[in-house]
Amino acid sequence: MNHTIKKGAAAVLLAAMVLGGCSSKEETADTGTAGNLREFPVLEDTRPQEYKENTFTTLNGDEVTYNMNTRKIVCLFGSQDVVAFGIPLLAYEGSTDITGYESFYDGASALMNSTPFSPEEVLSYEPELILVNQKMSESNIAALSKIAPVIPLYTDSNDFKTRLTYIGEIFGLQEHAQKLIAYADAIREEMVSELKDLGLSDKTLTIYTYMGAISIPPERGWFMNTILFDYAGIKRLPQVEAFMKDESGVAYEAISAEKLKDYEGDMVIYAGFGEKTVSTYVSENVGWQALNAVREGRVGIIDITPYAQKGVILLEKQYGQIMEALKTAGQVK
Repeated sequence: MNHTIKKGAAAVLLAAMVLGGCSSKEETADTGTAGNLREFPVLEDTRPQEYKENTFTTLNGDEVTYNMNTRKIVCLFGSQDVVAFGIPLLAYEGSTDITGYESFYDGASALMNSTPFSPEEVLSYEPELILVNQKMSESNIAALSKIAPVIPLYTDSNDFKTRLTYIGEIFGLQEHAQKLIAYADAIREEMVSELKDLGLSDKTLTIYTYMGAISIPPERGWFMNTILFDYAGIKRLPQVEAFMKDESGVAYEAISAEKLKDYEGDMVIYAGFGEKTVSTYVSENVGWQALNAVREGRVGIIDITPYAQKGVILLEKQYGQIMEALKTAGQVK
């Protein structure tokens, strides 16, 4: 499957992507989930106030000269990593849902246009630095560079060490980066340990979602796949793995009611778009009703929207949802 989305589902996918002031270093942030996972370290922006010129080689190989200590930053991408450093923003990508993370965005405004961006809107903030998506075209970077220096951030990398080290180097906050990397590593290790305690190593998992029809989320673009199948080592049926990795056709290809059971693993998670129950479009499907997990009342549920992004501030929510869903889904009879 390629990135072409089935007609009628494009708007839903866009909605999913939409729905995804600092304290003392000794404090921790409440990220809205319960459990024993490592708490998030809230960091201060310790950079001096005075102007400090720096020339930085970006991940695209371009050299950019900018004020390393600037507080006048517009972030068109990746704000959920940037604000973790305690770095204040003028504005951030409007596609980012900051519910539960408002303290990280104190004083910042959500951009009305981020994909595509509006040069006029960016200019209105009078930024001294603009952070963008790694995949932004050279022509768009050139257009923004007329406003302020532009630095791309890693787009597809799931490696927190790579992403956070890079941001730390941009702002001279390498010690902050190390603390955040240590947090990301610790919460991952803790989750893997808790998963082992659930005794699910011999079980297979299928994640279903609804994108105009019942389907399975593709491998790429959803961080819960990395957490479950790479970090935690949860197994998949061969046909499920093939479906998720196939990029030769239409993304979110509909699975007929007759075929749904062919993809059912030992465990089932339903990934909805904000809803806390299975969508009626799904629950009323006869193929869905025939699944063993549905008949036995052990379908785990997650909100898929936070997994469209990979910001370090989201990790506890992302891991916490998965743990709770697996506790339900893992009650295999």
